[in-house]
Amino acid sequence: MSLHRFFVNKITDNKAVIQGDDFEHAIKVLRLKEGDNIVIFNYEHGEYSAVIGPIDETGRIMEVIAVELLRARERKSSKITAIIALIKKDKMEFTLEKLTELGIDRIIPLITKRTVIKIKDEAKKEKRWESIIYSAVKQCGRLSTPELLPVIDGVKNISVEEGAQKFFIYEKEDKKYLIDEAVRLVPGSDACFIIGPEGGFDKDEADVILSRGFTGVSIGDTILRAETAAIAAGTVLVQALRRSTWKN
Repeated sequence: MSLHRFFVNKITDNKAVIQGDDFEHAIKVLRLKEGDNIVIFNYEHGEYSAVIGPIDETGRIMEVIAVELLRARERKSSKITAIIALIKKDKMEFTLEKLTELGIDRIIPLITKRTVIKIKDEAKKEKRWESIIYSAVKQCGRLSTPELLPVIDGVKNISVEEGAQKFFIYEKEDKKYLIDEAVRLVPGSDACFIIGPEGGFDKDEADVILSRGFTGVSIGDTILRAETAAIAAGTVLVQALRRSTWKN
């Protein structure tokens, strides 16, 4: 049985604390107690086997002691950004979960002309999405959490760092394929891909995206659901850009 994993902000002198929602989950749901074995992790320090120390139920703080380094901190040489149009709640959450599991580094939600989902409380929605992402991080064994940026309203407001190779997953493209373009990328370089909503982008939006330096590419001959397309594109780019690191 695998040990429960918890993110911690700092590990100082082999000590850390678990608090907030994680504390509530550990005590009330998992029924963990002093002396139990767990795993703690973060990007700065890596992943450690740990033992639960004193528990302060009034202050909602659990002290933990790092015992052994299991994995050193992640040193990613590339960053992959996914710009994904808003889709229905359960499908959007599924997409966020799977992109996290794949190892995508940054996720940018996008409102398009054909977006049918309306966000009434953006702060509440982002908190929910962050919870989905964090749960996926703990489950899949990542040490880092993908950055979730605020929702962008309209393709004209898309902004991506200079130097990143940008791909537009475009159902009307029939000459260039993502897999062919991806394997030509230099391992360690940055990449970004954009996925439309159910129904895709309209022509004006597509023209704007292409004018921003995105390369239109196909990911197959069939029409994919938005969530399937996002996962397929993410898989191709993660494999292409990280393969040299995995071989070492």
